[in-house]
Amino acid sequence: MNPDTTTTTTSTTPPTSTACPAEQPATTQPATELSAEGLTLGYDAAPVVQDVSVAVPPGRITVIVGANGSGKSTLLRGLARLMTPRRGTVLLDGQDIARLATKTLARRLGLLPQQPLAPDGITVADLVGRGRHPHQRWFRHHTDADDTAITAAMAATGITDLAERPVDELSGGQRQRAWLALALAQDPDVMLLDEPTAHLDLTHQVDLLELLTDLNATLGRTTVLVLHDLNLAGRYAHHLVAVKDGRIAAEGPPADVLQPGTIESVFSLSCAVIDDPLTGTPIVLPRPPSGGRRAG
Repeated sequence: MNPDTTTTTTSTTPPTSTACPAEQPATTQPATELSAEGLTLGYDAAPVVQDVSVAVPPGRITVIVGANGSGKSTLLRGLARLMTPRRGTVLLDGQDIARLATKTLARRLGLLPQQPLAPDGITVADLVGRGRHPHQRWFRHHTDADDTAITAAMAATGITDLAERPVDELSGGQRQRAWLALALAQDPDVMLLDEPTAHLDLTHQVDLLELLTDLNATLGRTTVLVLHDLNLAGRYAHHLVAVKDGRIAAEGPPADVLQPGTIESVFSLSCAVIDDPLTGTPIVLPRPPSGGRRAG
């Protein structure tokens, strides 16, 4: 995917909230519990994720952070059953996901990867409609329920006016909303998103995270994100998981995890942490290197 962020999305962006996630608990539907026990994952001989046990708070937004190569995206892929564990299990409401039928899992757990690829020329409506595949039987195709879910997903993400536009003509922000609408149309109990703000400018990053926050508050859907920006992670997460060398270095509320000592250990970054004057969430301020130049 080659996002183009030059086109604005003013006409398609729904109203968003500036409240912190913790101020908007999601309680409208029973929340699904996702957890891992003793999970070890790898691609070659050496493991990338090692003996990780983690419980994702149901109905909340969990953000996974870590340095490049720390294993955070690999952990997300393991939670999505895109990788077979070398050891350990992933549980969805206490059930080992390895034992779930593929369509059953797809109806309950949705993944938005880092760089999803759309077929050439596909329209937004057709792309979003693909999210309904797990709900369709081979002998029964499109239904009124599918139409309702697709319409609702596009409305929730503010892309109804783009329904007939080819996906490859959209801006980066619009394209990410289209992919998010596909995930919403799938109607999973748990949504996993791998760096959904990658390649977006700051305005579109905030728009997308505000949208996810509003959807979490409205639908009560358990949401897990991988993010690079610690300040955005601190603002939008209910629960933060810091990964270092394939293991969990710290987890908990953002204010507990984003501490100078933890950040220095996980990211090798000397910093100060202050409260955001707008939201009260933690802001990480990197310290300039000794003798380094400062702007101005």
